[in-house]
Amino acid sequence: MAKVAKKRNEMLPSTLLRANMHHIALEQGAERKRMSESLVSSAVMAVAIPSEVIWSYAVGEVVFAVGLTTIFVRGDWQKARGLDKLLLFGPLFYAAPIAAFGTEHYTLTKEIASLVPAWIPWHMFWAYFVGACFIAAAFSLVTGIQTRLAASLLALTFFLFVALMDVPGWLENPRDRIGLALALRELAFSGGPLALAASLSGDGSGKQIGATIARYFVAVPVVFYSFEQFLHADHVAGVPLERLTPSYIYGHAFWTYLAAVGYAAGGILLLIGKKPRAAATWVGLTVLVVELAVYVPIGIVDRASLDNGLNYVGDTLMFCGTVLLLARGMPREA
Repeated sequence: MAKVAKKRNEMLPSTLLRANMHHIALEQGAERKRMSESLVSSAVMAVAIPSEVIWSYAVGEVVFAVGLTTIFVRGDWQKARGLDKLLLFGPLFYAAPIAAFGTEHYTLTKEIASLVPAWIPWHMFWAYFVGACFIAAAFSLVTGIQTRLAASLLALTFFLFVALMDVPGWLENPRDRIGLALALRELAFSGGPLALAASLSGDGSGKQIGATIARYFVAVPVVFYSFEQFLHADHVAGVPLERLTPSYIYGHAFWTYLAAVGYAAGGILLLIGKKPRAAATWVGLTVLVVELAVYVPIGIVDRASLDNGLNYVGDTLMFCGTVLLLARGMPREA
């Protein structure tokens, strides 16, 4: 019995070693399985994102990358001081979304063409043509190549959108606050590049007139949006639309009230022409904060959707860009 017990005790360490090695092997196998499942899940998520969403993000990101590189290569970042550094991103924040939206003209051509008024011929042609112009203008804004021409044409394009589509659509139901909000959004999208084009013009009365018109094109929407956000704090901030702020957004209505206060202060100053450069800069900063706090999470959660994801992210970023473009076009305060 003593010999048997001794032999059993001698075998015990090797038995425990084998058991530990077997346990480690099982854990490694389970880890490999979890990694494999994670990779499969990621692949499924990537496949689940529609191609039209991928293309829009891809083109927008290329423009963003080109613009960001240009800011540092040209030395603009090193030269700018204080909040002027933020103004450098005006063309970039405007251009990346416009490039993404231009891409939609090729991936969702029929849907885009259906928005063209019935009395205008060649709907498909205009969808393709405007899409190409948007993408070309985006690269122009971020590279500084023919920027004045691109900005002027963008301002004219969005003004025509307002006159030919948005205002007539809103007049069919004047009580539709969302229709009015969308019309004013397009007006602001015209004002930003108009201010940029005016700032690149030579000295003269035309430059001052262009800058003044641009200021009103942005100020009126900002003030209206302020009232809307005070009245509908449960809706998404930035550009007031029908969508309610998702429950997963930390702070929820806080961001809408923040935008409302910032818009009220900055918008009134813009309307009366008091320190317009500083006012537009602070409104732009407010929109950027809302973009990061509200719309980036929305874009992540609804990454597979154009209507509920990318378009919300892009619209608000573009609104931020248009306000910053206005700030760049305003004279420096003494």
